[in-house]
Amino acid sequence: MYKQITTALLGICTFGTAMAQSSAPNTIIDGWDVLIKKCEQNNPNFRADLYELNKQIEQKAEAYMQANAANKTTAVKEVPIVFHIVLTQTKINQLGGTAGIAERIQSQIDVLNKDFNAANADSVLIPAAFKPLYGNMGIKFSLAHKAPDGSYSPGYEIITSAKTAFDIQSGTKGTGMYCSDAKFTSSGGADAWDTKKYINVWVTDITPMGVGGVGTPPPYAIYGGTTQFPWNEQGIVISYMAFGKRTNSSQYFPLDAAVAGRTLVHEMGHYFNLFHPFGMSTMDNKTCTDDDGVSDTPLESAPTQSICPAFPLLDTCSKKFPGVMYMNHMDYSADTCRTMFSKGQAARVNLELAGGGFRDQLTSDPGLIYWWSSSVENVVVNSEVSVYPNPATDACTINCNNAVAKRIDIINNLGQVVHTIVPAANETIIHADLSNLAKGIYIIKCTFAETMTTTKLMHY
Repeated sequence: MYKQITTALLGICTFGTAMAQSSAPNTIIDGWDVLIKKCEQNNPNFRADLYELNKQIEQKAEAYMQANAANKTTAVKEVPIVFHIVLTQTKINQLGGTAGIAERIQSQIDVLNKDFNAANADSVLIPAAFKPLYGNMGIKFSLAHKAPDGSYSPGYEIITSAKTAFDIQSGTKGTGMYCSDAKFTSSGGADAWDTKKYINVWVTDITPMGVGGVGTPPPYAIYGGTTQFPWNEQGIVISYMAFGKRTNSSQYFPLDAAVAGRTLVHEMGHYFNLFHPFGMSTMDNKTCTDDDGVSDTPLESAPTQSICPAFPLLDTCSKKFPGVMYMNHMDYSADTCRTMFSKGQAARVNLELAGGGFRDQLTSDPGLIYWWSSSVENVVVNSEVSVYPNPATDACTINCNNAVAKRIDIINNLGQVVHTIVPAANETIIHADLSNLAKGIYIIKCTFAETMTTTKLMHY
């Protein structure tokens, strides 16, 4: 029944901060109104069908949670994620070039993995009244190191595009909406990798300014026989201005309410079928009749806009203590005070991965993550690049023999890039800090202008 509902439009929501267009800088705005209008144009029964679908999902999630001991997961589910960076050269430079982008990606992965595994340090800020509801999704996001053609990938690609931005309401390719042009090389974007097996994230500039991101709903949104959101457009588009977590004051983060990497956390929630705590309404739930289909998130009359309010926050839908769960990742409070998913939300997300939804193939091919796998032992030391000492302890020196590498990746025996170095101009002897790496066998991959070499490092 779940996958047969014709209006499975669960995940589209834009989340960001308005700048020039808003009288209040850094006010989080939402594209749900655009979605509602478009969907109702295609299907007058949209709202009724969507509510029916949400009811079915809620019932299945409740049953799933009970069957799995109230959200106690037995194993972490690892899913491959790939980032398509589609920006002009100027905007690539704003992010710090290749090195800056690699740093942003790592910080974003770290935030996703902490927030989706109930491991975020700021969970200490969750009020005691809500702490028993703190949910663990049990999902590990890992960079996809195997591209669709079987070649090695760092888990991202950087496309220097001549297109300055992608519009959330129009496009020339695909469905022509929700930044679809960003998802096709022919329109200045980047083609998706197999969206059933990879989580695709496009990092670009979105218009109108201030929209932080947009996630596609499941692919079975069929109106009059037309699929509105086909598989080749599945994924998330996120603004480059709200991508990653601020790690130093010099980084380009013009959106003050989105510096903790949680714009993508929010959108990832939509991707996995989570709604806002104030429901499916268009930012107004004053009648308190709208809901998110999750039993342990209190009703909410409207978004908590871009602030960190004092606890408890009461409104017309939650008039009594403990009030609104404004610290929930699916609300609109500022990045720095969104600190939790609930156990009910975790059950709903896990239902998607357990065969009850649309994302169950994401865990079907671990080889997309562990590209090197056992072949690491067979890598031969390349004489063109020397590493010493080898074995090494806390540091090593990489000598490129008078050649300047564009980048140097240190890859663990699972094929994961654990450290990236971008040498300075004319730098051919590079010092690598290994103090934060686990002991074991690593591959040093040096990428030059036209060639690539690898060598093996023993770290003890």
